Amino acid sequence: MQTVNRYLCLSLASRQALARQVAGNGTFQHEMYDAATSETLATAQVAIEQCCDGMTARVELGESVNSITLAKRNDNGDRLAIFIESLANDVALPIGIPEVDEHLLVDDLESMLRDAVREKRGTFYLPVDGLEDLALLIRQSAFDPKRVSFCFELDGVGLTLPVLLPSDRTLAYELLNGCVQVLVANYRTAA
Repeated sequence: MQTVNRYLCLSLASRQALARQVAGNGTFQHEMYDAATSETLATAQVAIEQCCDGMTARVELGESVNSITLAKRNDNGDRLAIFIESLANDVALPIGIPEVDEHLLVDDLESMLRDAVREKRGTFYLPVDGLEDLALLIRQSAFDPKRVSFCFELDGVGLTLPVLLPSDRTLAYELLNGCVQVLVANYRTAA
């Protein structure tokens, strides 16, 4: 019995939507179609996050979770579509997507803090040299159930009191990043 190779692709509408979505933040779903039959065979969940010098996208497709960092460019919708289709078809990315060293545009700390802002709950062990057990805890606020608060722990010991996280994602990231920088600088000065 001969097996049929299927090529999964995004629809034109999904490609146009991606072109708009790469300019903002959010989680979006895109259906993957069999190129020959137009039958929907899979759905990709794409989480896009704008960062200081680039953008990151996390793509969940079936059991697979992959991410890519791209410089801020006008063709990122097309580049992300190529990335999604390469994952769906289990083929290598074409040369140039992403470009050499493009992954360096977003460091691990920025990525972790932006994940924390997006998730709005959880414990995040921050990648800070010399402070391997520095954790950011984000929980529902005890005073306002519609908001979340954050605090820091080191080796399981609270370092800060809970502070409300702004609802605006940009402000929330800036606050967390500033707090981490001050906390780390103070710790290293005192050590």
